[in-house]
Amino acid sequence: MDYHIRRSSKLFSIFSAALLFISCAQNSLDINQSEMTVVFEYSDEENLPSARLCAFVESDSDSRRSGLLQLSTKKDGFIWNAQSPLRFKSGDKFWTGYTNFLMQKNEPFPLDSYRILIQNADEKEAEEVFDFNYDSSFYNLKASEVEEKMKSLGAVKKIAIYDESHSLLYYGDLKDNLSSSRKIWNVYSKANYFNVIWQTKDNTVICILPKELVVPDEND
Repeated sequence: MDYHIRRSSKLFSIFSAALLFISCAQNSLDINQSEMTVVFEYSDEENLPSARLCAFVESDSDSRRSGLLQLSTKKDGFIWNAQSPLRFKSGDKFWTGYTNFLMQKNEPFPLDSYRILIQNADEKEAEEVFDFNYDSSFYNLKASEVEEKMKSLGAVKKIAIYDESHSLLYYGDLKDNLSSSRKIWNVYSKANYFNVIWQTKDNTVICILPKELVVPDEND
């Protein structure tokens, strides 16, 4: 795995030292915005979910040359390093991120002030510090309880459909023509399974419900 997590009582002295160098790097590397989401994944209907944190930063400069993405917290001093972050371009913007930051023993991610830092291949750095809040009650919800909770939050219901090789065929709104196995198979004949996905309006929480096989019912 290309992440690690550790605690440091000297975290903010590290932050202060880093700030001395950030201003020199802004011309070649910058951060326009940061986005973080806690993803709760359910393997079945009985067990509580596992959780992982996704973090992405958007920049005007070519972050595809980024060599490191680091995430850390103020209060508890957690530090995560992604040595091989994901990089892609969308329009004229560049994105760098990582989708699998983990807490030990599936402990909740802190409601805290987070620092996100990116470093490019030339070791130029840029950072942003922001408060991250999300609904941590999902740690204690089973799959059958997610829909009621998400509806109370005005969340959006989506679906992800995959083929047998786990390639994504569709991700988007759960429309009527995709509301059953038969209907999914009629639209995507190579579909093998799907997940119903709930997403809060502020994108801070995503719940991926258990996998369901696409098995067309003749009476459907």
